[in-house]
Amino acid sequence: RSDGEEVWHKVDMKLADYMKVKQLAPNFEGTLDGKKVKFKVISIPKDGEGAVMKYGDESDWHIEDGVHFPHIPPPLPESRLPKLLYNTQLLKLWHLQDRKFKRPIGELRLRITCANANKTPYHRACAELLCILLHDATIETCYLASVCELENEISANDSGFTFRVHGFDDRILDLASEMLKTFFSFCGNGDDDNDNDKYQLPSAVKKHRFDACLEILRRRYGNSGLKASSFCSDIRLRCLRPTIWSASAKANAIKDIDDKKFMETAADIMSRISIEALHHGNVDTKDAEKAKEVILDAASGFQGLAKKQYPKQQVSVVPQRENEHTIVPTLDPNEANTAVEVYFQCGKDDLQERVIVDLLMEIMYEPMFNQLRTKEQFGYQVSCGSRWTYGVIGMCFKVVTNCKSADEVSTRIDQFIAEYRSELINMKAEAFMEHVVGLAKDKLQRFNSLEEEAGSLWSEIVEGRYDFEVHRNEAEVLRQLSKENLIEAFDKYLLAPASSPTPPPSSISPSTSIEGGDGKKKRKKKKKASGTSFPRKLTVKVIGTADGEASNGRPDINVDDDEDVVVADIVDEKVNDFHKTTKNQTWG
Repeated sequence: RSDGEEVWHKVDMKLADYMKVKQLAPNFEGTLDGKKVKFKVISIPKDGEGAVMKYGDESDWHIEDGVHFPHIPPPLPESRLPKLLYNTQLLKLWHLQDRKFKRPIGELRLRITCANANKTPYHRACAELLCILLHDATIETCYLASVCELENEISANDSGFTFRVHGFDDRILDLASEMLKTFFSFCGNGDDDNDNDKYQLPSAVKKHRFDACLEILRRRYGNSGLKASSFCSDIRLRCLRPTIWSASAKANAIKDIDDKKFMETAADIMSRISIEALHHGNVDTKDAEKAKEVILDAASGFQGLAKKQYPKQQVSVVPQRENEHTIVPTLDPNEANTAVEVYFQCGKDDLQERVIVDLLMEIMYEPMFNQLRTKEQFGYQVSCGSRWTYGVIGMCFKVVTNCKSADEVSTRIDQFIAEYRSELINMKAEAFMEHVVGLAKDKLQRFNSLEEEAGSLWSEIVEGRYDFEVHRNEAEVLRQLSKENLIEAFDKYLLAPASSPTPPPSSISPSTSIEGGDGKKKRKKKKKASGTSFPRKLTVKVIGTADGEASNGRPDINVDDDEDVVVADIVDEKVNDFHKTTKNQTWG
């Protein structure tokens, strides 16, 4: 139906008659439900196209006006969604056979969760070094595979490693088996009692290549954060995530590392693991069973990791204070740009709040760019957007400039937000609906490739939401939103008390659990609205060395040549100072 609801009908056609028709064609007419309903075929989708939403009165002269909400397809049956085939502490395997793109390709994605992967900066640096060594050790195999259009990727993250193999489906498991066996060989020889033999590099890694790969990693750390824009985003994330280690901390941790120390740490990292995988594409259940055997064979002998023992992905609760600024200089003394990010924290993930924030940022993006970038020339990079940080929703406004000071930029962003409320209130219903429809169409847009579809499904698995129809569900919420919902969220999350006509309520509800510094969950009662309640706002300023006003407010850091002190260490102290203001409270 046009309203998106699913209604089932019975076709008034015998099987013999259907066999005569063979294939329905446009303009074919028939009846339903005992001739109670008549129907006419207007359009037929091509293979892999999905539903075609057309109506009988459409013609070549039909033009969309942009204010009619797009059709929302009915929910997919369970057979068209990833199915959990295997579920143990060691392996959790999802499978979905492609029925849309019909190409002889497949995707195998794995998340290898390790209890100690991000325990310290040293452990994280060793995990990243392991990825470089694995790539170096398998470079010949990967080259031959690439000739056959088989590719693989591996990277370290806060909880362990992510691994991907994709290409022609008949050879995916061969490459995956080779890569996984080499990967797990870095845990050392557990059967050998001699430490010298137990913690030797795998035979696939040549000893002289260890120093070369270590140098690659050190240079990567040295080149990290040299641009003000990326450094500003990195600091914001480090403020929000206490367990994100800086590049300088990781570089300092591996100053005296050698191959034996590395192998000891790699064995510690992979002492207990849990693997979650998705096998998608031109693969049936038998292929998924083979994938299970390949993974379990490569990980044989490993102890599974219970979910309660997974590394905690904690996000700091931003304090509700008037001025929460983190001001640091650029790492590169020749970087002239100044970057400012103003981040507003909304709260734990919720479908409706997430959609409201997406819509609000969609509406505010163009006016902010037009006013600050085009008209006032405040900076060459001006943007705003929603943020989803390990299950916590937020909004971020960003400006990168070399002609304005950081204080001017942050003040102008605050001014724009305060003034935009009147624009939101005076927005006509038609204009509001155009934004809603535009965002809904973006969310309902079909995937162009198997890679895109697999990426969307995989993100739901990694984020732990398992909402495999997230875009459709968000569109359903969009259809029910009103301008009043948007204004209420605007006042609640963005406005300071002086700017808001009504005091913004606390973004923590009575049922929200917050972890204190002792790691115990505490229930926080809902605060009464008061005129001193501020939004959860964090402003990060990275100030460059440009001539004139752009460098105003740059911290003066005197570095003694006799001491091992660098700007990065001062930045780490600033981040730690912010963590102290949060009193180690994190979203549970």
